Amino acid sequence: MGGRSMIFVGGLIIVIGVIFLLNNLGLTSIGLGSLITKYWPVALILWGFDLLGSEFVGRRNQQEKREPQASTVITGLILLVIGLLILGRNLELIDFDLSFLWKIFWPLVIILIGWSLIRGTKRMSGTKGTHWAVMSGLEFKSKGWKLDDANVIAFMGGADMDLTAAEIPEREVVLNLTAILGGITLYVPRDINIVYEGTAVLGGITFLREEGGGIIAGRKTEYTGDPASRKKLIIKALTALGGIEVKN
Repeated sequence: MGGRSMIFVGGLIIVIGVIFLLNNLGLTSIGLGSLITKYWPVALILWGFDLLGSEFVGRRNQQEKREPQASTVITGLILLVIGLLILGRNLELIDFDLSFLWKIFWPLVIILIGWSLIRGTKRMSGTKGTHWAVMSGLEFKSKGWKLDDANVIAFMGGADMDLTAAEIPEREVVLNLTAILGGITLYVPRDINIVYEGTAVLGGITFLREEGGGIIAGRKTEYTGDPASRKKLIIKALTALGGIEVKN
């Protein structure tokens, strides 16, 4: 979450703590459990607004010329819609049954994470590591950081990887990207050769301005930056209720 949302959430936690204290002292008898059960989707709504605001309002204020990241926008919209649906149901404003969604969602999340790790092991005989962004942010932007085979998993979080600032070895490098209720953005140099395969389930994937999304979407393509170069990047992208974007 961004600064404004974190301030709001922090203030909300303080309010909850104060109510809890007053209840324990016998000064109030507020049903704290029912309040949390009913209004917790507000956190998802704020998160979604924060992601959308960072891509549109924030960039306009800072006069950034870079286009909004599709992965971040898709993630923000998904969080916003899910939060509004659950909150509306909790407040009895809409009649929406989420039981079926929850029955398949968490098992699907576990299956996708396991599939991503197994896929990475098969593709990489000597994988250099698995990097997680769980309800947090992960950045690879420092000048001269070393690119190597890796799994990158963003679960309710985001990862930003700038390969234009990285040291890329003169060989084949494999990146397995998995975003679940999150987003991953990968910036690639124009002179690198790429083999890309992406799958999206209720999410979106973008490869060099070629977009795909929907209930289930898949894309497999190749990009030749420099035919004489030995640098080759193999990207295996998988997202569920999130977005993955590759751009240069």
